[in-house]
Amino acid sequence: MSESAIEGRPTVAVPKSSYFSMFCIGLLIVNLCAFLYHFLGAQVFNAVGNAVSLAIIAYSIQIIMQSKREDGAAKGYLLVALVTTTLSVIYNLQVASMTDALKYLSIYVFYAAGRATGGKMKPIELRCIVALGIVPILFLLTKGSSKVYENESFASEVFSYFPNANTGVLYFSALLFAVTQLYGNRVILFQFINAIVMNKLGAAVATAVASCLWIVMPIRSSSIVALIAVGIGGAVALSVGALDRGIATFDNLMLVFSMDPSAIASMSYKQLVTMTGSTDLSAFFRLIHWTDIWNVYSSQGTGVFLFGYGSGQTALVTYAALVAHNDYLRILVEYGLINLAIFVPFLIHVYRSLPVGATRVLFVVLCIYFFSENLLDNFTSMALYFAYAGRASVMHVPTRRRA
Repeated sequence: MSESAIEGRPTVAVPKSSYFSMFCIGLLIVNLCAFLYHFLGAQVFNAVGNAVSLAIIAYSIQIIMQSKREDGAAKGYLLVALVTTTLSVIYNLQVASMTDALKYLSIYVFYAAGRATGGKMKPIELRCIVALGIVPILFLLTKGSSKVYENESFASEVFSYFPNANTGVLYFSALLFAVTQLYGNRVILFQFINAIVMNKLGAAVATAVASCLWIVMPIRSSSIVALIAVGIGGAVALSVGALDRGIATFDNLMLVFSMDPSAIASMSYKQLVTMTGSTDLSAFFRLIHWTDIWNVYSSQGTGVFLFGYGSGQTALVTYAALVAHNDYLRILVEYGLINLAIFVPFLIHVYRSLPVGATRVLFVVLCIYFFSENLLDNFTSMALYFAYAGRASVMHVPTRRRA
């Protein structure tokens, strides 16, 4: 029985599409090019990868335009985001990065394309997703470093061809998100393993928070058992010292909130280490960077307030010469308040459209990580997350209770 018939609406025939098969093959080509680009440092592979990325976006737009599925919300968000992003680019025409703007818009495109297509996962998709997981691991095993990053100050933090392990752990989260249709809630366990193997406490905490939200909303009898299990797991992690870094970070953040940001910004690294008793000062550096970004954005007038100071410009206008490490802040300052006012409701819409369980848990992990990383730069991760979110949202159709 069709989705429309189940919901009591007239049946609309949706032709079978090879969209996700072609989509996954395209992403695999993009990542093989990334492998070769970072392995050899040859610019031609970067150019080919970018060309294939553009082809995937164009193909997704074609799928949306050809779709006969009535889907006002997804297409509406895409249309509004297209208009407001275009206005931002026009306002900042001399400096705006078209590449960054297209990456941002592509999340709306992929979500709408996923909804337009729907369908069950085909074997070729699964094979491509497995290959997408193998390629960066193979790079790490064969190379261990990157020609692109080896001259950078953060070369020691490079995981495969990702700029850092945070974007790496979210890449594998995106792969797990894509296979939830096949493996259901079991992927949550694999997500915890992903965080442990990548040694990223933040990913583990984000997954735990997202899992707790799933357990208690709505509250049910099994929620008590699950919460007890989570509590026992947390107690064990605390006893073995797995949460020490998280506790130290929390203490540092409490100290941050009790002080004037300008005072923190004027302190040296040695003074901060002495004051906190820790060399893990990422929270401080992020706060200083965010304060600098906000000062630039808020001092430029109404035009910048509404349309931002230009896509891709944060690393050029701040003294740290870094991107925002916060995608919500980045959209606000680079694209303006009107784009942030679209992005946040869009994420809420996607979340509410997803079936309860692993898809929502991993999507919440993504939304949490948006607060501390530059995930919009990772084309493959965003493509997987939003295209498969689109598919999952149309596959989630409540069935009628039996009489």
